Amino acid sequence: MKIPVAKPDIGKDEIEAVIETMRSGWVTQGKKVEEFEESFAKYCGVKYGVAVSSGTAALHIALDSLGIKKGDEVITTPLSCVATTNPIVYLNAKPIFVDVEPETLNMDTALIEERITPKTKAILPVHLFGHPVDLDPLMELAQKHGLCVVEDAAHAHGAKYKGKRVGSFGQVSCFSFYADKNITSVEGGMALTNDAELAEKMRMLRSFGMHKHKKFYHPLLGYNYKMSDIHAAIGLVQMQKLDKFIQRRRENVKYLNKQLAHLNLKLPHEQSYAFSVYYAYHILTERGKNKIVEFLEKSGIETRPLVAFIPEQPPYRRYAHSLNDCAIAKKAHQQGFYISNFPNLTKAELNYIASTLEAATKLVT
Repeated sequence: MKIPVAKPDIGKDEIEAVIETMRSGWVTQGKKVEEFEESFAKYCGVKYGVAVSSGTAALHIALDSLGIKKGDEVITTPLSCVATTNPIVYLNAKPIFVDVEPETLNMDTALIEERITPKTKAILPVHLFGHPVDLDPLMELAQKHGLCVVEDAAHAHGAKYKGKRVGSFGQVSCFSFYADKNITSVEGGMALTNDAELAEKMRMLRSFGMHKHKKFYHPLLGYNYKMSDIHAAIGLVQMQKLDKFIQRRRENVKYLNKQLAHLNLKLPHEQSYAFSVYYAYHILTERGKNKIVEFLEKSGIETRPLVAFIPEQPPYRRYAHSLNDCAIAKKAHQQGFYISNFPNLTKAELNYIASTLEAATKLVT
């Protein structure tokens, strides 16, 4: 049996949507992009969507539109895809890492205030693996200190914090629609906001900084981050499946957790305030991670490291962060890995995952 770490659910409806768009004669950014923006923004409970070429691009235009610049500091997590922090550095600002909670692996909001300085301009929380950050204390701190909040919700389409969808809390929120995400447009991302001026600025930034009503007039230094109608057509079909995907992901985790509860593994779970969408099935083990991962791979179950411990990545070592300040994140990275939680996993595949993990843990007991 072969179980890849991700398997996009692309069917005949997506294929037909692409063909229809190509036959329309308009394949670049157009009406389909606008429709996708409106649909996804409405789903998340936000007024405006700005579709772009990737989740990284969404973060870049979000931070740029908020005026993040050289010398500014942005507080974020050390445990994420490096795409979270790269846009901070693109703007010559400095990422300030706050350690994570051991239970959720999200940024520990209790540690944020001590890292705020006069240079701090924004907080960038990440809803890692689809589990919401504890947002109430974070938003209170941001308001107290006059800071912007940009949510990285790349893993968290449809997740909820105290009944409200993530992506609707910060000044801007950013999503990815890459092939392994909860829904996909193959490549793509989106920034959401309730601020009309920010939305318009981000639309300019994605299109070379060009004025909406004046062709080839560029009041801003912008980028080429546009989404095509072909990608948006796929995303629109995927939107119709999102709630079903979330339900299946949650059912998968519930089933696997029950099968694996007797093992000495730390398994995914959600806090009382959270409705998690379980982007992947992440696991922490106190010993023998490498042996377990090797056994899984040889058994046909693809794995991935527990995202990146960003302060140790070569481009970030120049900031000379004290790794002791992020000890929980570093330990989680050393002990953790993840496997697939794609929605169409069969019962046979789930049982195979459970039995293989049990066999793997016996190698290290």
